[in-house]
Amino acid sequence: MSTERYKDYLFRFVRDIESPGKVRVYVESQPSYGSRDTSIDTIHRWSGSNGSPPYICFKEAHKPSSMSEAQRIAQDWADRTDTYIRTGVPISSQIDRE
Repeated sequence: MSTERYKDYLFRFVRDIESPGKVRVYVESQPSYGSRDTSIDTIHRWSGSNGSPPYICFKEAHKPSSMSEAQRIAQDWADRTDTYIRTGVPISSQIDRE
């Protein structure tokens, strides 16, 4: 396990017990979404269970398998989340435009 601060975000990286060999990225803290939609499909973040913090949602094929990959993806998610908060353009739409 490790934690990393990136901009106004704090991430915790742990082995994903539901997907052996993969890394789960918990979002310990982040900026507020304000009045923006916070549905899972829009923000790509699942609510934690049993008191755990929320975590970044990945399709199984895209779950990171190394710490460095998880850190890169977490930073990309944070940058896209900042854009969503600022502009209202959802993360999926940002990806589709690439």
